[in-house]
Amino acid sequence: MSWHKFRPHWFNHSSDALNISWLIPVRDGRRWLREAIQSILDQSEPHDEIVVVDDGSVDRPVEVIPSDARVRVVHQSADGIVAALERGRSLCRNPLIGRIDADDVALPGRVEVQRRYMADHPAVAVVGGRAIMVPEHGPLSEGMRRYVDWVNGIEDHHAELLVESPLFHPSVLMRAQSIQRAGGYRQNGLPEDYDLWLRVVGAGYRISAVPDVVVRLRDHPDRLTRTHPRYRREAFDAAKKEWLRLGPLQHPTKIALWGAGRSARPWLRWLQSEGHTVVAVIDPYQGTSRRGVPVVQPDELTSLPVDKLFVAVGLAEARPIIRTALNRLRPTWVEGVDWWAVC
Repeated sequence: MSWHKFRPHWFNHSSDALNISWLIPVRDGRRWLREAIQSILDQSEPHDEIVVVDDGSVDRPVEVIPSDARVRVVHQSADGIVAALERGRSLCRNPLIGRIDADDVALPGRVEVQRRYMADHPAVAVVGGRAIMVPEHGPLSEGMRRYVDWVNGIEDHHAELLVESPLFHPSVLMRAQSIQRAGGYRQNGLPEDYDLWLRVVGAGYRISAVPDVVVRLRDHPDRLTRTHPRYRREAFDAAKKEWLRLGPLQHPTKIALWGAGRSARPWLRWLQSEGHTVVAVIDPYQGTSRRGVPVVQPDELTSLPVDKLFVAVGLAEARPIIRTALNRLRPTWVEGVDWWAVC
């Protein structure tokens, strides 16, 4: 999809424009599904709807669905979550599409606050929110805790777009027309939600989040993010690189790379293989050169003839330090426009 091909969809503020279709895929989620659906029904309007896509379940989840005319169920063979999401999306009839998974719970007030946000921010195509994550067994892993804390703390979702997926998929409310124009969910081996956010931004739309805690996520061993190769680090990096090829790096570019360690080396190789000129690697500790590129001190960035900068430092604690340094060294640079953190 070409970069910024579409202009944002400016919709009217009639009540019909705020009706929501909630999309819930489920496979063998009987023990959780009723609570997830009821958490939406309890705060929905008469013209809202819930579309449940049963993706080849064997535990008969339909039997626990609350009896309510706003709930529609469709069945498919076990084709996977991406197929279920895209099938359900095609059946959503309202201008707004809300997402929640069968094992999660929408917290009270979510629907009202996100519906109001979309009415007040017509240029935003996708709005998320904060989450709490509750482990089903034992404590929450350190990696998952750090991710939840990071997403909950994001202030500019475009600036940190290439760090990781900046929105919790089960927290979002989306404009159906914008998602359609961005291409919907794709079956391409990439994390389907992150792939979609990248294409939404690439199509010229805004993504954001309300500051409220809107969803309770359930962490358990069967979560696809733990078991499916689509959610491995390599798949996320592939999604980032595709986005860069179609956008900021669609033409040969002079680049500086901040970082010379394990996280940065694959990015240096990739940038060179794509035909870009890596002018310098910035690192105060890592020697004199990397793959023929000089390693320089951060202060030398002020005189480097570069168009873009990528920060590939694996320690999350380093990111705010580097951000502060860049505000001093290149005060006119904008994060998410002139430079990006990519890990």
